[in-house]
Amino acid sequence: MEVSTDMRNTTLATITVLLSGAFSPAGATLISSDFLTPGDGLLIFDTATNLQWLTPVYTKNHLFNDAFVQNINTTYGFRYATATETVSMVNSNFGNPTTVSPGDAAGFIAATNFMALFGVAQNMTCGTLPCPRTQGLTSDIGAPGNHLGFGLITLGSTGWFITNNAWPDTIADSQMGSFLVRDAASTPESATTALTGAGLLSLLAFRMRRLA
Repeated sequence: MEVSTDMRNTTLATITVLLSGAFSPAGATLISSDFLTPGDGLLIFDTATNLQWLTPVYTKNHLFNDAFVQNINTTYGFRYATATETVSMVNSNFGNPTTVSPGDAAGFIAATNFMALFGVAQNMTCGTLPCPRTQGLTSDIGAPGNHLGFGLITLGSTGWFITNNAWPDTIADSQMGSFLVRDAASTPESATTALTGAGLLSLLAFRMRRLA
């Protein structure tokens, strides 16, 4: 059966779209994906470092390395990100925002973009101004009995990067979760993606033979 050029091009375009969904888009750095349920958007894949970040919103109101967090790490292969990894991820993807309160207009953009991807852990007001924020604990010890937290916050029309926030291990709060990461190459999702890609490539080859 002879197949028109338009139909052949349509088939190729469809498979190309499917493949682009199975693999990281060109030029992308941080990509939102799902953790436990479709559409939850809790995982952030950093294509530059091959790390998957679990948004701190998921672990807010939990103590450092409590039973809930330990279960996540053991069951799903996560660990606490280091302070260096966290600062590098933020600065590399959100424009090296200022760390000086009350921030500036560029910091507002950085924080807004960060929370659009990682979510808002706590929505509150500071005086009369809205100041949503999301922070996460890291593996770095700030002093005996606490660990360093990092995050972003807006205050009205300004914003900044909260760094080296020594947070007590005995205090849980709705603005503070944990920055947990895992190597994307070792996760079940990566194997599924690879199989999906291989299957689509096979489909492409099969369709091309039939269209020839």
